[in-house]
Amino acid sequence: MLKEKSVLIVDDEIGVRQALKRGIHRQFNREENRVSINEASNGKEAIALANSFLPDLIIMDMRMPIMDGLKACSILRNDSKFSATKIIMLTCEISEESAGLLAGADDYIIKPFDIKALLIRVENGLFKQRAVDTTADIESDGVLTKNLFVECWLDYEIARARRFQHSLSLLMIKIETIDRKASFLSKDREVTTLLKRRKSDLLIKWGENTFAILLIETSADDAILLAKRISWLAKKSPNLAQPSLGIANLEGSLTNDLIINAEHSLAASICTGKIVLNRLVVNL
Repeated sequence: MLKEKSVLIVDDEIGVRQALKRGIHRQFNREENRVSINEASNGKEAIALANSFLPDLIIMDMRMPIMDGLKACSILRNDSKFSATKIIMLTCEISEESAGLLAGADDYIIKPFDIKALLIRVENGLFKQRAVDTTADIESDGVLTKNLFVECWLDYEIARARRFQHSLSLLMIKIETIDRKASFLSKDREVTTLLKRRKSDLLIKWGENTFAILLIETSADDAILLAKRISWLAKKSPNLAQPSLGIANLEGSLTNDLIINAEHSLAASICTGKIVLNRLVVNL
């Protein structure tokens, strides 16, 4: 049985909300495609509701009192837990399309809208995404698997960094424990404790003895400072060998491929014993 999908309709006009609810219920509330619907009349209400049940799709008007759709969309897109939530903006002006997309919307439709066209967009947003079993892809202590990170997080964070002109860095760490008798679980727990990070950053189990941290809004210089701190903490631990540290920074990369640059930087760090940024050894 498929998991029920959730939609949040946000519009200050009750007639628009009712029309959307009727159309969605007629189209999708069948055995194979179940949809639950919640409503909000402004952006502030929408954010509060979204935080309470994490919708799969938000249909949101651009112009509303108290908080408009652009601001609400921007706030939601800056919260990583809504990275998988699709957002469709409703607007009365085609000239507002770019503003909605820059705020982080996935799609837009012009009012007065054709309900059939909107329902096609709703279906695409709800039922034509890759189904991800996130519980199977998140390890203990909230560590992501490489698979989940690559498929569900990386492209979104790169697009967000480009859109808002934020820095973005990917730090890869290869670190081994000296205690050969320790279990894999205890080894990983010791390393993840060492790699404590900000809540906004993502810690990923990359491979055997290898981790990565996606550093949100972090410049190359700040990523180097973190790498130095990890190296210093490892030296203080009697159970950890000296780590290899490779960094890729989006601003210093010729392409969006942070992974290739970070993996090459890590390989160079393993060879040189130095911190490496965008494939170049950092002079400490």
